[in-house]
Amino acid sequence: MVDNVRAQSSTPNRWSVLACAIALILPLAACFAPSPKTYTIGVINPLPLIETTLEGFKEGMAELGYVEGENVTYLYEGAADDIDELDAIAQRLVEADVDLILSITTPATQAAQRATAGTDIPVIFIPVTDPVGAGLVDSLRHPGGNITGVTFGPQEGRRLEWLIQVAPTIQQVYVPYNPEDRSAVLALEIVSKAAATLGVELITREASTPQQVAAAFETIPEEADAVFFLPDSLVNARADDWIKLAIELGLPTSAPSLTAVEDGHLTAYGMDLAASARQEAARLADQILQGTAPADLPVETAEFFSAINLKTAEAIGLDISDEVLLQADIIIR
Repeated sequence: MVDNVRAQSSTPNRWSVLACAIALILPLAACFAPSPKTYTIGVINPLPLIETTLEGFKEGMAELGYVEGENVTYLYEGAADDIDELDAIAQRLVEADVDLILSITTPATQAAQRATAGTDIPVIFIPVTDPVGAGLVDSLRHPGGNITGVTFGPQEGRRLEWLIQVAPTIQQVYVPYNPEDRSAVLALEIVSKAAATLGVELITREASTPQQVAAAFETIPEEADAVFFLPDSLVNARADDWIKLAIELGLPTSAPSLTAVEDGHLTAYGMDLAASARQEAARLADQILQGTAPADLPVETAEFFSAINLKTAEAIGLDISDEVLLQADIIIR
């Protein structure tokens, strides 16, 4: 009888011991569980005009699960005051041992390329006109190094055509540009061919320093009927001043980015930087952070849109036909 009582009472004791053991093991297991992976992304941007690119990128990353302040941190000093500062900014990001660099524009990407040489830090660019010609990748399909990104291709000829559609009386177009910027030089070659086909004359002005840009700004030729801006970080750094002056002189302008039309340029034909950063650039970043090498990720090409600012058209006394308005993808009223 006594034996039966002992047998019955031993079962709950065993369960009690097991429960205590589990209670001790669980906290220990939690201590040894791997911490959630966090990432640091550095950003290089030479132009306040295109800071919406970074905002779009952050939105895209958040949609993919990279939430700022939780599992991703962005190191961004703000738009560079001077294009000559890009190398120093890139070097500081390398010294911070970031997981990835987002470089906005060709000069920023070239600075990132120089700084990351000999490291395994990946770089994603947006936008770069000619990543192969700039020496950033081996080819669009097989980048071959630590850099890939989003290009917007040679759309500059179509952009000049769109400007002339909007303002058909244009005969001579003023084009200030930095001859040391590969994107600007390539774009000028394309625009020159388009101008010959369209029957308009280009009045080019080289400006490779801020002082020369100021001189180009102050001496717009009287015979110029419009101003055409290339994808050029140095020249476009004074975008607000250019827009104000062009409106005062009654000159139509064409900008390489759609956001510039929102800021007051008359026309643009190009990529939506924020949208491409949110979609293509963020997707590339996710693949790289998950282990895919940039060398194996083809460069993506953004979609183009035409834009026009009717407020600016009114300010310079330009009537826009309904036919032209129907062709515009984006209209600022």
